Amino acid sequence: MAAIDIVSLFTRSTLLPGSTVPVADIPLGGMYHAMMRPYSPVLGICAYLAMVKIWERCNARQAIVVTKGAGPGSTRNSQGTGSAFKAIIIAHNLVLAAYSIWTFVDFFPAVLRNVQMQGLKDGFCDNNWALRNDKLLVHGFLFYLSKYYEFIDTAIILAKGRTAGRLQTFHHSGAVLIMWLGNYVQSPYLAFFVFENSIIHSLMYTYYTLTALGFKPPGKQILTRLQISQFYVALSAGAVYSVLPGCQSGPQKLFTYIFIAYILELIRLFTEFARKTYGVRQPPPTLAVKKEA
Repeated sequence: MAAIDIVSLFTRSTLLPGSTVPVADIPLGGMYHAMMRPYSPVLGICAYLAMVKIWERCNARQAIVVTKGAGPGSTRNSQGTGSAFKAIIIAHNLVLAAYSIWTFVDFFPAVLRNVQMQGLKDGFCDNNWALRNDKLLVHGFLFYLSKYYEFIDTAIILAKGRTAGRLQTFHHSGAVLIMWLGNYVQSPYLAFFVFENSIIHSLMYTYYTLTALGFKPPGKQILTRLQISQFYVALSAGAVYSVLPGCQSGPQKLFTYIFIAYILELIRLFTEFARKTYGVRQPPPTLAVKKEA
């Protein structure tokens, strides 16, 4: 029966029967059916990865030309330094900061109401769809759409002449797939992603907005640690969802397992990034030789 349920996932693009929210009432609901088709995240991710590959090749070729001394002003560092480009970066980060703050402010009271009405366990599982019909269906779908918009993060990096890297591409492409699947099966576990991510992104994109404006706020290392911490919290929640009886349907359990696998890889990649970026620096080789002598 569970296998049949999972197979049936790929034959619909509508809300499940427990929903009382009309698609027309969801912001940007006119896009719902098209964006919830299984091919939508696949096409989006393929286009994103193709963009990264092509852009990185163009950057590599330009770097070769610059190295060979092509025309005046042809320096790699000249990429992404104009005032128009800076304005785009500021606007992009400001939009995501404002959106994330609005999501948290609007979604958090709904989470509290749900726990107060249903109790901790039933509120956690949302078996009567109270949270989903209140705010999660709306914010879950909008968060899914926002993951496509966040591809611009990578475009900005590439426009500066840098490479994207595995952390960047895995994070963004995986987020699209995870958010699509979570919305598709309408999992209560999705609430943790929306809730936590809105907090972290509120802080993160506010920080990026300030740096783009020329300020130098402290706390970059703290932001990275907060990102890693949110993954551990979501991982713990996923473990609870996995063992609570009657909390999830077969397709929702599948989503939980995929989400956990995604989180584990993100923890590895972010920890590796933090170690390389903020870790203890090794002494220069010359100093090491002197010490041995």
